[in-house]
Amino acid sequence: MEHLVNNLIERLKTRRTQEMMKIEKYKEDSLKDLIFISSGKIFELDAIIQELNELMDYNMLTKTKIK
Repeated sequence: MEHLVNNLIERLKTRRTQEMMKIEKYKEDSLKDLIFISSGKIFELDAIIQELNELMDYNMLTKTKIK
């Protein structure tokens, strides 16, 4: 499970980077609506990544308590 969650975190980070690149492109074309949408996606991805990191931390904490 840890491997799957870590893999998911990496894929989400990649998507976040792609959205950041889209924002840079949209800035050049002055596409404010698309910048707004991509910004929302980035905030959402950041929140999901943070929650998954907290889940992994909790998992590691409970593993060490069991042993």
